[in-house]
Amino acid sequence: MSRNTSRIRVSRTSDRVNDILSGAVIRQGGTAICHYNQSEDQFIVLPGTVFVPALPVHHAMDDYEPPPEYEGVVAELATALMTLAPSLIAGTTWFFDPVDIHTPKFYRTATVEGVPYLYLLLIDLTCRPLECKISEEGTNRRTHSFWTNRLYFECDWFPLADGAGDDLEIAQSIPFTWKGEAGQGYMVHGIWMDADINKFFSKLILPAGKRNYPYYPLTCKQHCVSMNAFGQDGPELLHRARASVEPALDSILEVLHAYPFTETLPLFQELKGKIAPELGARWESLAVTVSLNEREQKEYTVAF
Repeated sequence: MSRNTSRIRVSRTSDRVNDILSGAVIRQGGTAICHYNQSEDQFIVLPGTVFVPALPVHHAMDDYEPPPEYEGVVAELATALMTLAPSLIAGTTWFFDPVDIHTPKFYRTATVEGVPYLYLLLIDLTCRPLECKISEEGTNRRTHSFWTNRLYFECDWFPLADGAGDDLEIAQSIPFTWKGEAGQGYMVHGIWMDADINKFFSKLILPAGKRNYPYYPLTCKQHCVSMNAFGQDGPELLHRARASVEPALDSILEVLHAYPFTETLPLFQELKGKIAPELGARWESLAVTVSLNEREQKEYTVAF
């Protein structure tokens, strides 16, 4: 669902939707539990069902005016999630992104020691026919409408640049993640460092020996050091992690360009020894369990 772009245009919004979202931010508290399917898509199981009406299949990417009735769809979704998943969405602001109208986006900002951060929530309204109850089948112009109790989403904390004007601008610190190509002919494919970077970052802050796949708390998204915001009350842990990771970014990228990540890399061991153990305390109880669903597909449950 993510796109690598530093500037986010949030000017097209809706008072109707934002009034629904205006409740106080719900602190996570207790154990945070999320799930991943075999494709590593993150979701939670809601205590009730949400209805996703049909949406247009196509929308011009340069048209910042939402399709007819689109704001109503987002308003109904926001109303449902304020009850079913308030810790994700309460206190956010909705903005319209014409590039992907099937992924409504919400944001809020916070500051730690004078440094601004962005909480960005992306809700995936893609119909997964085997996991939902289709109310009305779609066409070439309209998507299915359906009921589901699975909410697929991404939520992350990002550092913000100062003085971005009316838009939001992510403070990008990772210039490249391209590694090269492999294969021949029609089988040539690109090789990127992102997966190795996620492993490197996350293993730095996680308690030693913790099994975490496919969950990575400290990540490389939007060309910056970011953090999976699920289960986090705020960006304080990201703020502390950046202070340890960003001074070594050039060395980390250089090593991962030459070698795949392993915990035996000398640079990793050196940096790991400098990380304060308190930084990983949030994940002391991290547990990942694997099971097969009713379709014999692998799913993961992450609790911490």
